[in-house]
Amino acid sequence: MNERIRELAKQAVEDAAKYCQRRFDLDREENETFALSLAELIVKECADIALKSGSVTNKSAVAVAEADRIYHKINEHFGVE
Repeated sequence: MNERIRELAKQAVEDAAKYCQRRFDLDREENETFALSLAELIVKECADIALKSGSVTNKSAVAVAEADRIYHKINEHFGVE
């Protein structure tokens, strides 16, 4: 996980606080842990969609290779393993 996910998680916690009547029933560290976990799960889901798109829409070797490249690029960009 890299700094970009941490920034997104922090923003998510701040945004949620603006729109909620009260803060989450979690302390600050638990809120941050929750947000980081959620951000990482979203990145993984997006990367998986990219990977699957190569074999769903077009089964050519080029499409599959490009989907795999995009999958790895998304994970690398956000530091997700």
